Amino acid sequence: MAKNGELILVPTPIAELGGHRSDLREILLHAWQSRAAIVVEDEKPARRRWRSWDLPREAIDDFILYNEHARSENLPKLLNILKEGRDIYLQSDGGMPGFCDPGRDLIYEAQSRGYKVSTTPFYNSLIPAVAMSGFTEGAFEFLSFPPREKQERAQFFQSLAQMTKDEKALAFMDTPYRLERVCQELLEVQWKKGRSQLIYLAMDINRDNFESFWGNLDQLQSFLHKSPPGKREFVCVID
Repeated sequence: MAKNGELILVPTPIAELGGHRSDLREILLHAWQSRAAIVVEDEKPARRRWRSWDLPREAIDDFILYNEHARSENLPKLLNILKEGRDIYLQSDGGMPGFCDPGRDLIYEAQSRGYKVSTTPFYNSLIPAVAMSGFTEGAFEFLSFPPREKQERAQFFQSLAQMTKDEKALAFMDTPYRLERVCQELLEVQWKKGRSQLIYLAMDINRDNFESFWGNLDQLQSFLHKSPPGKREFVCVID
């Protein structure tokens, strides 16, 4: 069976010109050389960035636009690129793709179809996890760490079911050795959406052993049964 492509989010500097990391230039050069699709939100600033970073000018002609005007036409095309086994590198006009930009739709659709979604190096785990979930247009609430005391911890997880009625995603993290316990605690919560509640777990972000889970509670139970994750750094995001 042919390997599917991967959707890779590319955080870019807020400043349009200059300020790029040398590793980002090498990543984008490799992307173009390996025939990956380069997806940008707005062609003009993307061109200026590409030229200022001394990347091949001929690649600019191959940029694929993904914004509010082009998404209906290009979303099926991009999903087909992933199906064919080509990678996609997604850039917004600045910052992390997936926050308050149309890229969120592409991320969500890729996740829902089982394609791998990752990011280039980013010195934070929370923001990439929320972006890769595809659960938010921008608003989310970070709940920090669940309490350690048994009763308070149970109340924390029960409160999640009430909080998900809002329009914003919820995110929290815990110590690596509690990952499997957190999964079990999520399964025990009586969610308003029932077993269809969507959960995203990003484990070991920006490491070689990065892995993620995206799906509903029944799928989470199956994931735990087939491949218990063990002790890993993680961020949990709830739709």
